Amino acid sequence: MSRAHSLRIRLLGAMFAVFALGLGASLASYRWSVDNVIEGLHEHTLENQAHELLEALQERPDGSIEVILQSNWSQVYSDPSREFTFTVFDRERHPIAWSANLSAPLQFVPVKGDRQLGPVEFTGIGRTQQAVVTARGPGKTTVQVARQHVDRDVLVDSLFEEESEHALILIPFALLGLGLIWMISGWSLRPIARASREAAQVGPRLPDLRISPTGLATEIRPLVEAVNGALDRLSRAYSAERRLTADAAHELRTPLAVLNLRLQRARLTGTIDWPSVERELNQMGRLVNQLIDLARKEALSSERRAEELPVVNLSRLVREAAALVLPLIEAQGRRLEVDVPDSVPMRGHADDLGDMVRNLLDNALIHGRGTVTARIEAANDDPAFIVIEVRDEGTGVPLGQEESVFQRFYKLHAETPGSGLGLAIVRHVARSHGGDAHFLPGLGCIVVHLPALICAPSAVPAPA
Repeated sequence: MSRAHSLRIRLLGAMFAVFALGLGASLASYRWSVDNVIEGLHEHTLENQAHELLEALQERPDGSIEVILQSNWSQVYSDPSREFTFTVFDRERHPIAWSANLSAPLQFVPVKGDRQLGPVEFTGIGRTQQAVVTARGPGKTTVQVARQHVDRDVLVDSLFEEESEHALILIPFALLGLGLIWMISGWSLRPIARASREAAQVGPRLPDLRISPTGLATEIRPLVEAVNGALDRLSRAYSAERRLTADAAHELRTPLAVLNLRLQRARLTGTIDWPSVERELNQMGRLVNQLIDLARKEALSSERRAEELPVVNLSRLVREAAALVLPLIEAQGRRLEVDVPDSVPMRGHADDLGDMVRNLLDNALIHGRGTVTARIEAANDDPAFIVIEVRDEGTGVPLGQEESVFQRFYKLHAETPGSGLGLAIVRHVARSHGGDAHFLPGLGCIVVHLPALICAPSAVPAPA
């Protein structure tokens, strides 16, 4: 079982981790920069001093060398607290001048290589260790500058610690930033809390209530739309179930009452009208079966989209339905004609489409008269649709009631057999497949439009 967590705490922890990572990266970068600066500090400083001393050397008329320093350098080389020193050697490597802060001249270090300035070298051990740069001067003189050597790692640590103290000023701003993150995250999550309260109110009392996307982040709106879509589907299913339950209770009340009266009469008289009882039971059985069939069709239509359905041959389904009702039509002395192409492919539920055609034929058999004709042809107004037409020679539905007959349990004449669900099943199957069904006014003809898989084929008559 997964533990619950706070999105607000996660956001705060993530921002703090990012801040800590950035601060650590900044300190590491600064440490690396200080290390690089210290790496060349001795060399650059001593080389600059060597150049200054070379410019300060002037040759007298007698060939001797005189050191004329600028005032600022004179102060540097005369201050005992300063670590900079120099010594000038003649061609014989004898010291001829040295800085005032030296009690004795430096030890001679020859210039290595062909350059005017030699590399930085270290002389002495421990506290007496010095960094020395030697340069070739005029008249084969040698200039040597030195500085007391400070361990590089110690110097880097010292500078890093001193400069890192400035980073402490970031701590108040970091705390302020975390406080702002806490406030902003609470403000940002407020619409989610409001959406949660709205979702908690959805129920049987308020089935049409939905979560408002107002104020929600763009990333959360798809989730809210998906939840609202699921609630819409559940609401439709709940409404259909309530309507089906109410209709079933209403329609079953009358045959149950009639059957109860017949049983009471049989108890009083000692005789029972079995044909009437069987007729009532058959009517209730047919009604229950049609209700179950309608509920199943509504459930299937909500589970799969039209483009996901398998391909079926509509012509074959019409022929099979015609074969089932043909004995009943012949028993009434009537005719059935089937005019369909060899193959009409479309996507759909074969069982549902077969039930739809059987209900169409049953309706023509029960409420119509004369010859019944079943036909499949291309729709005149839209070639992307095909048409199933079931026609008889009766007068059809009275004007103004073409839509009413498709309602559940609606019957034009109460004494006619049937439960009033056949045409409701026909329209539901047609609409669940992307089509529709309607009566032609003034004619005993029902037309069902269904989407074709490809362009509708031309009609090729088939034997009845």
